[in-house]
Amino acid sequence: TRCWPSRCWVCKPGLPTTAMDQPDDDLRTVLRDSVRRTLERSYPFEARCQAWRSPQGFSTEQWARFAELGWLGIGLPEDLGGLGGLPEQAVLAEELGRALVVEPWLANAGLAAPLLAEAAAPDRPDHRDLVARMARGECRLALAAWERQGRHDAFDVATTAERTAEGDGDGPHWRLHGRKTGVLGGGSAQHWLVLARSAGGQRDQAGLSLFVLPAGTPGAQVHALPTYDGRHTADLVLDGVQLPDSARVGAIGEAWPLVARAIDRATVLLCAESVGAMERCLNTTRSYLGTRKQFGQRIIDNQVVKHRLVDMFVAIEQARAITEAATQAFDGDAALRERAVSLAKAFVGPAGRRVGEDAVQLHGAIGMTEEYEVGQASKRLAAAANLLGDAHWHGSRLLARGSTLADQAPPG
Repeated sequence: TRCWPSRCWVCKPGLPTTAMDQPDDDLRTVLRDSVRRTLERSYPFEARCQAWRSPQGFSTEQWARFAELGWLGIGLPEDLGGLGGLPEQAVLAEELGRALVVEPWLANAGLAAPLLAEAAAPDRPDHRDLVARMARGECRLALAAWERQGRHDAFDVATTAERTAEGDGDGPHWRLHGRKTGVLGGGSAQHWLVLARSAGGQRDQAGLSLFVLPAGTPGAQVHALPTYDGRHTADLVLDGVQLPDSARVGAIGEAWPLVARAIDRATVLLCAESVGAMERCLNTTRSYLGTRKQFGQRIIDNQVVKHRLVDMFVAIEQARAITEAATQAFDGDAALRERAVSLAKAFVGPAGRRVGEDAVQLHGAIGMTEEYEVGQASKRLAAAANLLGDAHWHGSRLLARGSTLADQAPPG
């Protein structure tokens, strides 16, 4: 059995013997309790359904409340209105997943904003200001990275960024051509972060550049696409979009390492969201089976049913543990980070799908209806299993990273 050296009392005898004795864990417990109480009071399942059916696909009032409570800034730099780090953000993600929120928190605070905060150059205060505005709920962002031919490989980019001659004294410009698909939160975004190829071949990880594309830019067409689990995505078509060089984020052709790190971060948060949705499935199912009777006795008193519930509970605890391990490994070596993230996603995705399916099966026909929360939770888990890479894709990345780590290992 592997341990976490930074938290293991065997490896570091001076540490307390229980995780909850750690000061940081106490703060996260306070955060978890606060978020859970707030969502239970202000975000019941009926409010979620109402927001999901609205024209924009989420509640702008709830989004403003998230900003007022500081939730949009958790995990962002303090100078941009943020606080805490990825562990605190994962705690928030789990509670948002438990509430099955449809607001584009993952697309904004979990993916696009951390990327822009890390990639923005100090001499581009307008880019950093976008992050601060997102944290205040004043604008929404979306990362347009993936393309149809690449599927889960965000570095498979056919969209081109061609540098043009200098304009009217304001420096060089860029002309973008291509099509992005599956842009998470893209339908409601005021700014997109577009990953385009400024050099190299289609599947090269070098030569990729990042650009800020404001909504309404001529030549950019957005096609909003709702997903069956309550999220919203979009396709983004770029037909000769003209952007000034001030729209470029970071160095030319060096965007991929930062984009890859941002996607891994969002993947960890998606796993944390899934853990929350899995726990929602278990609690709802246990409550339902405890009240329904069959042949004169409660369904939950059936031994086989108890075994199914125990299997669900074990899967949730395993998913929570491997997600926390990925969170702890995130700031380490890039190869180790990718391995930990893929291990988590390859486990949590299928485990969440199974928990959702078991919850629906134990409910019977009512579990399939849109009006019942376990059906919506099951859909969320099924969609999350494929979002940001499915188990097969992450398994393939594990094989590739495993051989790389083996080459780096010392002899013996």
